[in-house]
Amino acid sequence: MTLLLVTATWAEMRAALGKRLPQGMPPLRRGRARACLAGREALLLVTGVGPLNAALEVGAALEAARAEGLELSGALCLGVAGSFDSARAPLGSAVLADAELYPDYGVAGPGQLADANDFGFAQWEGPSGRVFQRLGLVPGEAARAMDLALPDNWPRGLFVTSAAVTASAVRAEALAARHGALAENMEGFALALACLARGLPFLEVRTISNAIGERDRANWKLHEALAGLEAALDALLGS
Repeated sequence: MTLLLVTATWAEMRAALGKRLPQGMPPLRRGRARACLAGREALLLVTGVGPLNAALEVGAALEAARAEGLELSGALCLGVAGSFDSARAPLGSAVLADAELYPDYGVAGPGQLADANDFGFAQWEGPSGRVFQRLGLVPGEAARAMDLALPDNWPRGLFVTSAAVTASAVRAEALAARHGALAENMEGFALALACLARGLPFLEVRTISNAIGERDRANWKLHEALAGLEAALDALLGS
C-alpha cells in the first residue's frame, strides 16, 4: 500500500524528506510525485497554503489515486505551526493533532468567535455523524493503519485551522480558552475532512516555529522547525 505524504509548501516537503529527497527531483510547487520512503511506496503531495488549496489538491489527488487503482494506507500531514501553549508546545518541538477545528465556521457576533452549536448546516455528514467546527482524530489507529510509529513524548492536542494567521493576542487567548487549542495551522482541518469523507486514515504532525500572535520574525524558530520535520518523519518511519 502507498502512503500519502502531504505538506503545504515545497520548503516543508524538502525539509521533511531531507536525506530521502530523490536525487534530481524538481521542486513540487503544487501537485504530486511518486517516491520511496524507507522501502515503502509514497505519494508526495504539495497543496499550497490555506484550507481551500488543501481541500482542492488533496481531493484531486485522492480521486486520481482511485482512478489509477492506487491503494492508499492513509494520509500523513507534516508541516510547521504556531503554538498556543509554549509550556506544552515550545519552539522547535513536534506536536500531534488529536482533533482539528475550523473556528470560523458557524455564526459570529460582534467581537465573538464563531459558534456552530446553533447553526443548522453541517460541513459534512456521514455514518460517523455530522461535522461542524470540530473533527476528532484517532492518531494511534491512523498510525497503525499506515504502519507508522508514534513517539510517546510528542504532546497531543487540538489544532486550529485558519485561513488567516492569528496576529492578535486577544484572539489567541480566546481560541485557547474556548477550545483548549494547542497549535494553529492553515490546512489540517481541510485535509482531515477530505480523508474522513473517503474513509482514509489521517495523521497530522507539526513542528512549532512561533508563538501565536508573535509577528516579529526575530523571535521565530522557522529554520529549526523545518529541520525538525526530517527528525519527525524519521521517528514515524521507525528510523
